[in-house]
Amino acid sequence: VQHLALSTNDIISAVTQLRDNGLDFLRVPTTYYAELEERVGKIDEPLDKLAELGILVDRDEEGYLLQIFSKPIQDRPTLFFEIIERHGSRGFGKGNFKALFESIEREQDLRGNL
Repeated sequence: VQHLALSTNDIISAVTQLRDNGLDFLRVPTTYYAELEERVGKIDEPLDKLAELGILVDRDEEGYLLQIFSKPIQDRPTLFFEIIERHGSRGFGKGNFKALFESIEREQDLRGNL
């Protein structure tokens, strides 16, 4: 098992509460949000709040999804949580893989392990 995905109907509240309880999430480059609306179209959630929390957005033919990934929860960077909120989308956020990969690489560099 590499990660556990947890579905929610309110990712903003869920992430806020998880952070308040000590779960750390991967940081997303601020450039990710620069043209987000142009990339994914209109969404219901406030973009500034998503950027503040580091929540990613992806869209497919059926809708959009919001997702965020925790930092590894063990010393070895092999297990992490994904929090996901779906708005019609059945995909897995393939448009977010580059941002996720870059965040994981930065975190591993900071930790000094691969």
